[in-house]
Amino acid sequence: MRISKKLPLAAAVFAFVAISAATTVSLLFEARSLDSQVYQRLEAAADGRRNEARVYLDAVRLDLTATASNVTTQQALVGFQSTWKFLGDDPVAEAQGRYIDGNPNPDGQKYLLDTAKKDNFDRTHKQYNEFFREHLLARGYYDIFIIDPDGNIVYTVMKERDYATNLASGPYKATGLGQVFSKALASTKGGEIFISEFESYAPSGGDAAVFVATPIMFSDRTTGVLAYQLPNDRFNTVFSNTRGLGETGETVLVSSKGEIINDSARTPTDDALKVKIETPLLQTVTGAGQEATGHLEGYRGMTSYIAASPLEFGGVRWAVVALIGEQEVSAALFHSAMVSFGVGSVLSLIVAAVAILLSRSLTQPISRIVGSMSELAAGKVDIDLSGQDRKDEIGDMARSVAVFREAALEKQQLEREAADRRNAGDAERRARELERAEEQERLTQTVQILGEGLQRLASGDLTAVIHKPFESGLDRLRLDFNASLERLARTVAAVHTNVSGINERTAEMGRATDDLSRRTENQAAALEETSTAIRQIMDAVHLSSQRAQTASKLAAEARNDSDRSGGIVSNAVGAMERIENASAEISKIINVIDEIAFQTNLLALNAGVEAARAGEAGKGFAVVAQEVRELAQRSANAAKDIKALITKSGEEVAGGVNLVKQTGSVLSSIAGQVVEINDHIHSIASATRQQSVGLNEISASVARMEENTQQNARAADQTNAGMRGLTQDARNLADLVSQFTIDASTGAPVLRNAPPSERPSLRSFTGGQAAAPAPASRPARIAPVSQTARPVASPAKALLGKLASGLQSMTPAPASSNQKKDSWEEF
Repeated sequence: MRISKKLPLAAAVFAFVAISAATTVSLLFEARSLDSQVYQRLEAAADGRRNEARVYLDAVRLDLTATASNVTTQQALVGFQSTWKFLGDDPVAEAQGRYIDGNPNPDGQKYLLDTAKKDNFDRTHKQYNEFFREHLLARGYYDIFIIDPDGNIVYTVMKERDYATNLASGPYKATGLGQVFSKALASTKGGEIFISEFESYAPSGGDAAVFVATPIMFSDRTTGVLAYQLPNDRFNTVFSNTRGLGETGETVLVSSKGEIINDSARTPTDDALKVKIETPLLQTVTGAGQEATGHLEGYRGMTSYIAASPLEFGGVRWAVVALIGEQEVSAALFHSAMVSFGVGSVLSLIVAAVAILLSRSLTQPISRIVGSMSELAAGKVDIDLSGQDRKDEIGDMARSVAVFREAALEKQQLEREAADRRNAGDAERRARELERAEEQERLTQTVQILGEGLQRLASGDLTAVIHKPFESGLDRLRLDFNASLERLARTVAAVHTNVSGINERTAEMGRATDDLSRRTENQAAALEETSTAIRQIMDAVHLSSQRAQTASKLAAEARNDSDRSGGIVSNAVGAMERIENASAEISKIINVIDEIAFQTNLLALNAGVEAARAGEAGKGFAVVAQEVRELAQRSANAAKDIKALITKSGEEVAGGVNLVKQTGSVLSSIAGQVVEINDHIHSIASATRQQSVGLNEISASVARMEENTQQNARAADQTNAGMRGLTQDARNLADLVSQFTIDASTGAPVLRNAPPSERPSLRSFTGGQAAAPAPASRPARIAPVSQTARPVASPAKALLGKLASGLQSMTPAPASSNQKKDSWEEF
C-alpha cells in the first residue's frame, strides 16, 4: 500500500476510534445523570401533589373546626336531639320515609326538600337545612353529618341510606364514618381532627369514601360529632396533573395497604380501590414516614421509575407516588445516543477528509515531482515545477529537478547552437553529437536513477541509496538525496530502537510492579492477621474491664450494705440501752408498787382490828378489810414476780447489747476491707482502661497501615495496567515504523562502499555536525523475591510481643496462696 493511502487511512481510523470512545463515555455519564434527573423530576412531582393535597386537607380542617364551634351547628344539634323523639320507635324508617322515600326530588338532589311538614322535627329540619346545604355547595363536600352522643345520625345533607341510622350499633358501625365518630366522641379536646382510611362505602353506591370528624363542644363537654364526607373528584383533580411526566407518567395516592385511592389519569376505567401497587417502598413511606425512590414492576404492564412521599393527616398516613415508564426514559436516552453517534460519524468524516487533504498535501507534490522527472527523462523540458519555494525536503527535491530541467534546456540550447555550427564540419559535428549523446545518456541515467530512488522512497523504502556518482554538476543532487534519506532512516531507526527499549523497560517495570503487588498483598494479609489478633486482645481487655467494673460495683454495694449494717447495729445498741434504762425505771416503779401494797396490807390489818373492836357493827367492814388485805397481798406477789422478770430481762438486754457491739465491730472491719478491695479493683479497672486506650491506638495504626498497603496494591495494579497500555502503544508505534524498510545492521542507508568524500553529512540540513544519540539509560532491574530469600520478621508480630510483655509488666506480683484464699473468703 502506498503512503498516499496509508496516511489518510491511519488518521481516519484513529479519529473514528477516539470519537467513538468519547461518545460512548459521554453516553454512560448521560445515562447515569438521566436516572438522577428522572428521580429528581418524580420527587418534585410527588412533593407538589402532596403539598396540594395537604393544603386542601388543612383547609378542610379549618372549616370543620370552625363549623363545629359555630353557634348554629350547636343549636342544630340541640334542636335535632330534642325533636328526635317525634320519629317514634323506628326513627330510621320514619326519617328515611319522610326525606328519602317520600322525597319528590331525584337521587343526588334530596337535599332540596327542606321539610316534610309533619311535626317539630320537620320544623327543626327546615330551620337548619338551608344553612348546611349552602355550606356544602359552597365548599364542594360530598355530605355533612350531625351525630348525637348516642350515635344517631340526626342530620345529613345528601339524605343517603345512612341517614337516621345509629353508628354505635347500626349497620355502618364498622365503616370509616363509624370509626371517626367513635374517636371524636371519645375526645375531650375541641378542634381535634380524626380522618378515616379510603374505603368502599355502600350508601354512596360502593364508591371510595373518606370521612373527617371533630367533636362539637359546649362548656368543655362533648355534646355531639360533626363529620364531612370528602369528595373523590377533588383528589382526582389534584392527582390527575401529569405535567412534566411525559406520556406514561402520573401521580397517584396510595393507602397503607397499597390500594390506589384516586382514579388514574392514564387508564379508561375507574381504578379507585381496585388496583394495588405492591412494592416494599410503600412500607418505608407509610410505615416510617420517609421518602423513597426505586423501580416498580407490573403496574399498568410496564416497569416504572417511582418516587414516593408521605402524606399524613389526622393520624392517618398515605403515600403520594409519582411514576414514569422506564421505556419512555430509555427512548430519550436512545434518541440522545443516536444524535451522539450521528455527530460522531460526521466528525469522523470531517477528520477523514482533513487527513486526506493533509496526506495529499504531502504525497501529491512528491507524485508531481516524480511525474516531472519522468517527463524530463522522456525529453520534455516545458514542464511546470511547483513547490520550489517550499522550505522542506519536497522543496529541495523540486529545486533539484529544476536543476535537471535547466540542464535539459541548456542541452537543447547547445543542440541548437550545434545545429547552427553543423555546417562547420562533419567531424566536429559527429564529435559533438557523440559527446552530446554520451551526456544525454548520462543525464538520462541520472534522471532514471534519481526517479527510481524517489519512487522507492515514496513506497517507504529507506534503503534506496544512490551509490553511483553523477556528473560533477549533478552529483550534488545525489549527495543531497542520500543525506535526506540517511537522516530519515536514522530517525526511523532511532524510533525503532527507542520502541524496543520502551518494550524492554515496560516489561521490566511490569515484572517489578507484579512483584511489588505480590509483596503488598502478602503484607496486607499479615496486617489483616495482626489486626485480627489485636481485636481479640481488645475484646479480652474490654471483657476484663467490664468484669473489673462489675466487681467494683459489687464491692461498692457491699460497702454500702456494711455501712447500712453499721448504722443498724448502732441503732440496735441504742435501742438496747434504752430498753435497759426503761427496765431500771420499771424496777423502781415496781418497788413503789410493792411498798404501796405493803402499806395497804398494814392499813387493811388496822381496819380489821378496828372492825373487831366495833363488834356486830364492824363485821361488814371487817370483811371488806380482809378482801383489801388479800388484794394487797396478791399485788405484792405480782410485783415481786414482775421484778424478777424485769431483772432477768435486763440481764438478757445487757448480753444483747454486748453482742450487737461485737457485731458492729466486725461490720466495721468488713467495711474497711471492702474499701481496700474496692481500691484494688479500681486500680485494675484503670490499668485495663489504659491498656484498652493503647490497644485502640495500636489498632488504629494497624488499620492505617493496612489501608496504606491496600492503596499501594491498587497503585501497583494501576501502574501495571499503565505499563501494559504503554507496551501496546509501543507495539502500535513499532508497527507503524515497520512499514519503512531500513538497513537492519546499521539503521541507516548503506553507504560503506561510497568514498568518504561522497558520504553525506547532516551538516547541510542542520547547519552543524550531528551528534550521535546517547544510549538510553535503563532503570535498575528490581530483583524478584526468590524462594531462598531470608524471611524478614513481621513488625506486627514484634509489636504484639512488646504488647504482651507490657501487659505482663503491668500485672502486679501475685500474693501467697493463703493470703489470696483468705482475702477472697473475707470478700
